[in-house]
Amino acid sequence: MKLNGSNYLLRAQAFHIFIGAQNKLAHVLQAPPAITDHTYVTRFTGHYFVIIWLLNSLKEKISSSIIFLTTAKEMWDTLKVMYGNEKNPSRVYEIYKQLFDLKQGDRFVPEFYRELKGLIDKLEMHQPTVTDAATLRGYRQDQAVSKFLSGLSPTLRSQVCGQILGEKSIPTLTVTFSRVM
Repeated sequence: MKLNGSNYLLRAQAFHIFIGAQNKLAHVLQAPPAITDHTYVTRFTGHYFVIIWLLNSLKEKISSSIIFLTTAKEMWDTLKVMYGNEKNPSRVYEIYKQLFDLKQGDRFVPEFYRELKGLIDKLEMHQPTVTDAATLRGYRQDQAVSKFLSGLSPTLRSQVCGQILGEKSIPTLTVTFSRVM
């Protein structure tokens, strides 16, 4: 499975594990050394391996947008900005909506559990476990707003979701309610 734009979190985690196992993680976390550095040749050889692995893990339309960047770190950072959406309110809403709508139906329990667990893991990437009460309260507020919006009629939801979720952060439930009214 290659990065196609909508599976960034899964692919980024898999790639991170892969290059970590190859002892090449520094290539996406740090810029390469200066050309005058005595480790330059050795490090840059490994650097090109990481670039090849990275490009081969992307769909062609995505790899063509980063191929002219010069370092693996630049490529990695650009992909994160383009597809990471870690703080994206629309993505958080979408995950919550999928969780609210998820039912076992006619599937086997392990299949249902796998899908549930995948959604929870994605949500954890966007809203990691914290001990800070204010952040936790914000997560609960996001959940409440997501449930409110996902429960609206489809017509009303299509009218208000874009403007409410198009902001940097999800507004409070009360503010969301007032905007819908």
